[in-house]
This record gives sequence, structure tokens and C-alpha cells, in this order.
Amino acid sequence: MITKLLSLAQESSAEKRHQLVDHVTRLFVLGADRCQAEEIAIFNSVLESMLPTIEPAQKKEIAEKLAPVNGTSQQLANELGREEIAIARPMLTSSEALDDGDILTLAKTMGQGHLLAISKRRRLESRVTDVLLERGETPVKQSVAANSGAEFSTWGARLLIKLAERDDTIRDAMMERSDITEDDYDKLIGLMPEPQQVRIRALREENEALLHDLFRKASKVVTSTKLERKATRICAKVTLKEIRAGQRSLGKAITQLALSNNLFDISFLLAEMAGVEQKYVTNVMLRYDAMGVSILCRALGIEDGEYSSLCRARANLSKQPQSTLDKWAADYEALSDKDARRLLSFTKIRLGTFQKESPEV
Repeated sequence: MITKLLSLAQESSAEKRHQLVDHVTRLFVLGADRCQAEEIAIFNSVLESMLPTIEPAQKKEIAEKLAPVNGTSQQLANELGREEIAIARPMLTSSEALDDGDILTLAKTMGQGHLLAISKRRRLESRVTDVLLERGETPVKQSVAANSGAEFSTWGARLLIKLAERDDTIRDAMMERSDITEDDYDKLIGLMPEPQQVRIRALREENEALLHDLFRKASKVVTSTKLERKATRICAKVTLKEIRAGQRSLGKAITQLALSNNLFDISFLLAEMAGVEQKYVTNVMLRYDAMGVSILCRALGIEDGEYSSLCRARANLSKQPQSTLDKWAADYEALSDKDARRLLSFTKIRLGTFQKESPEV
């Protein structure tokens, strides 16, 4: 392999250079997880040295293929990240080869298209979001607000709450975050049209009793839980990894687990994907009402049929009649995705407040 690369590298024609780059990129992608470090270094070195001579269309292909590859060098990722946005976007959005310092530098120096791509990264430090909010135009600010993996400084959070006064997109995005204060959440509700305010406040009030019950009883419920891990072929932790990697949908995993009445692992998956402690999810799973479960599932994008499978498993556990299942299904159909995400956000904020007030519980 190395001999072939060195041979191709001696060629000066554009066609031969194109072949070399294509060959190296293909080998890199296919062998990144099993090649030796020396081979990975050669792949990176060849691509770094030839990047200035590569046509834009091929650079775009390289960026798209190497952005998810862990072995991509920091230098190569940075060089591609500084190209025109059509080439740079994959690297800026998802490449782990770029560290926090690289992202900060790029955010300080690149244009709006690059800032928008950076704003969609899975995780953003507050010092990066500060730069994005300071330099970015409206689409960038809206994207930062909607990124659940973006951390905000006190200044950044205050700015977004202020911007929400005249930007409905930012307002709606901030209402789905759990890292704002209850006071900020109330301010955001006050910015909504009156009919929406009434609906959200009513839903929140209805949810408040559930929240108090969840917090007070969660640990006791888990201690005496009737949920048992069923013997299935599905490993919940492996399934979670596949869901996060986009290889499996949460809804399909829940449907499969529900077939064996495996509410224990369903609770685990819902808790992990929603970012709440499993004891709270176990609590709502064991309740005779369906409010908490429906909020979690709708907020996480569980489809009606998938939710019905979960309801049947819950009904089997608590011996509920068909009429109860029908009511759960009707209530779920009436709950909008947006309202569910807002309620989940508020739930996490309130549980955090309860924990601060009563840390021993």
C-alpha cells in the first residue's frame, strides 16, 4: 500500500493527483479504526501536502468523508475548515479533530456561513457561544439558542432572553432549554401571544402536582419498584449507543422492548435521552396516569403507534382496561411536540430547583 502511494505521489498530472487523493481518502475512511498509527499519519501527511492542488469539488468530497473519521489530523481539519463554506461545513459541524481552541479561533475569524456551521456542533463551550452571539447575524443566534449542547455564559443567556422579546424563533428555542432559570422561563411565557400563554400556564399548573409527587416519591418508588429487567436480546446500553449514533430510532427500540413488557430498559432509554434521572422516569412509568410518560415520549419524538406499544406494556403491568388505553392514546394525540418539549424543559428546571431546596431527598 505504501509503495503504491509513494509511486502515485511522483506523478505530476492532475488526473494522477486526483487518483492518489481519492485512493488515500478511501483507504483512510475504510481503515481508520484498524490501521496502525504510522499508516494514519501517512494518510494525513499525503492529504495535507496535496490539499493546495486539489480542486474544490474533490476537497468537498474529502471533507464530507473525513469529518466523522477520528483519525483525521488537526491540521487537515483546520485547513478544510477554513475553505469556502460548501467545503468547510462538515468539518465545522461535526469533526472531533477540531479542539475547543480551534473552534474558538475559527469563530473569531470566519464569516457568517462558517459561524452558522459551528453553531450546530454537538457541544459548544460558553466562550465559543459568546463569540457566535457577538459576531453572528440572526440565523446564527437562532441556531445557538436551539442547540441543546451549547453552554451559555451569564451574558449569553441574558442576551438571548432579551433577543427573545422580538424574535419568536429564539423565544421558542429558549423555552425548550433546561439550563435557564424559572424566572427566565416565566418571562418567556409572558412574551407569547395571550392564547398560548393561557395554554402553557394551564399545562404547567396541571404538571406541577406531578412534579412535586415525582420529587417526593421517586427514591421510594425505585426502592420498591415492580419493574424488572426482562431477558431479551436487546442490550439497553448498546441500544442507547446506536440511538445516539443515528443507527436506530428510539421509538423502534421502545416498541421492541414493549413487546416483552420490558419497562425497566424503556425507562433507562427515556431517562438517558431526556437527560433526567432514571428514578423520575421509573416513577412516571408506574403511575396510573400517563401525563409524565406522554410528555417524555412526545418531547422525544415517539410516534403514536410506538407510544401505543408502550401503553400496552404499562397497562399489562397495572391491569388497566382498554378504556384507559384509549384515553391515554387520545391525550397523546392531542399533545403537540412543541408543548411537550416546553413541559419537559420546565420539568427539568423545576426538579433542579427542588433538588437545590432539598438536596437530601
